[in-house]
Amino acid sequence: MKKITFLLALFLSIISQAQSIFQDDFSSYTTNAELSGQGLWSNSPIAPNVGIGACLPLSSSSTCSGTKVLDQAISYSNYGNSTKVIEIGPYRDGVAHIVNPIVSGGDFYVGLVLNLSTAPLASGSPVDFLRIINSDATQVCFRLIVKDAGFGYNIGIRKGASANATVYANDLYNYSENVLVILKYSHLDSFDDDVVSLFVNPDYASGEPITAAAVTASGIDQSGAIDRVAFRLNFNVPDSMPTGYAGLVSASTTWEGLGFLPLATNSFEANSLFVATNNAGNHLEIQSQKSLNQVQLALYGSNGTLIEKQLINIDSGNTSVPLKSKLSTGLYVLTLNDGNGFEYRQKIIFNN
Repeated sequence: MKKITFLLALFLSIISQAQSIFQDDFSSYTTNAELSGQGLWSNSPIAPNVGIGACLPLSSSSTCSGTKVLDQAISYSNYGNSTKVIEIGPYRDGVAHIVNPIVSGGDFYVGLVLNLSTAPLASGSPVDFLRIINSDATQVCFRLIVKDAGFGYNIGIRKGASANATVYANDLYNYSENVLVILKYSHLDSFDDDVVSLFVNPDYASGEPITAAAVTASGIDQSGAIDRVAFRLNFNVPDSMPTGYAGLVSASTTWEGLGFLPLATNSFEANSLFVATNNAGNHLEIQSQKSLNQVQLALYGSNGTLIEKQLINIDSGNTSVPLKSKLSTGLYVLTLNDGNGFEYRQKIIFNN
């Protein structure tokens, strides 16, 4: 008898654990008061070392103020909603939220909803306005950057040092509209292979998309121990900074731990279905508590390439699904969709 290796769905275990680090909708904070000093936000560059420095005025005669909490509704479908935001712009303090527990391995996610009024021109040398920082105050793990694109703006990411390349998503995003931005940092084994991924306006409730809007691994890893999520707004060249506001900021070690709303329950409930592989690499074994007809099965490689697609029926109990070709050892992503807007998603491993 062939050995069947049953792998509990990573997607399902992630839902049950949902390792949220913090979620902040600013709703309990004082409006028109500085963000620093409210909740766990601080602009202090000293103990507990969660800030990133004081304001940087343009000159000794100019002013620099702390970024404030504003009365402004913000929302994104299936992700969250709030009545308050924080302002984004130059001449503001650099304010950071502590990451506890510190993250030194695995995946780390940051989510936020942006609503920007302006973005710097490419010729204005855009600088990062959000950075995720190592416990070493001089080390930045990854950064978020935007630039004007005429009829909208581009969103980009950069790993590590400021001299590293910025990779922008291809799509344009409209000014004065709510945009969901999710950043992912994946720790890998070598010193220069960690990966930063960018997701923009995803269908959050459907789980992490197979393909990111932008990905970069360029540069030496500066991850170490991630301990702060910081809005770096104290840059004193206004032409290189965006303006607007942000809200619904969260950090997590899982995709599902970011959202402020419960994820919708779909027809493939967490306790009703899971998928296993056989060691021959040519079958999937689906165990389900329900019978489901006309289900679209799609299997993707770890790089997002579509490997196989077929229409199947799933029986109550066990269903064996032959694959068209034998798959090599590795990580794959399986999706099942019943055509009614409900989707099941699981990472699976073939170990031939």
